[in-house]
Amino acid sequence: MKRHQLRTFLIFTVLTLALSSLGVSGALRTVNSQDKKRNPCPAVEPVVGDANSALQALKCGNERWQDEMKKRDWDAERKATATSQRPIAVVVSCMDSRVPPELIFDRGLGEIFVIRVAGPVLDTDQLASLEYALVNVGVKLVVVLGHTDCGAVKGAVDNATGTFLPVLLDKIEPAISDVSDRYNGGRRITSANKKDLDRVSLTNARLVHTQILEKRVLRQPGVQVKWGLYYLKSGEVVFDPRDVKP
Repeated sequence: MKRHQLRTFLIFTVLTLALSSLGVSGALRTVNSQDKKRNPCPAVEPVVGDANSALQALKCGNERWQDEMKKRDWDAERKATATSQRPIAVVVSCMDSRVPPELIFDRGLGEIFVIRVAGPVLDTDQLASLEYALVNVGVKLVVVLGHTDCGAVKGAVDNATGTFLPVLLDKIEPAISDVSDRYNGGRRITSANKKDLDRVSLTNARLVHTQILEKRVLRQPGVQVKWGLYYLKSGEVVFDPRDVKP
């Protein structure tokens, strides 16, 4: 076989193999996409006043947030909720601009109450808001949501100063002490260890969850209180975690 014929043959062979490879990977992507569509999170509307269905709705919404969110007619939702609302849950979360509960749980207008404060922490105003939601409105699910890379947690660990800030950050100290005891031999953690900071966020959410359970007026029939950690990079919410992911 002449040299130019051999070169043509080799080029043709390489191109054929490359196109075949692309076809296989494309087919795999199609199959994976179809599998995801065949096995979606159950599209069941939550029952107002039922904590279990509300929690399932939030979990499904978080799955959509990580994949493909529900298409919404915001104009219609705005008009439909102008005179009424039917929230299925209360989310107590940090004020961090990257943690909007309505988005990360893919919920529409009038579907969840949101209480946002750095940390998050509880004071009388937050407790009053919870009382309104649970006692006056009858909401049955509370989610306390911490998140990774929390500035309030870092500020608390670093003893940040200010006029009002130290009073708020002091409420995170029990979580710092817990993480220091469990993971650092009792020595106060530093902000150099990012995993420990995320552990403080997780522990703080759990402790706030306990604070809510201890308030007698908030212990209404059928109410469930959960805590979770939101991962900024992936968009995933993990409920009732015992430790942060590696």
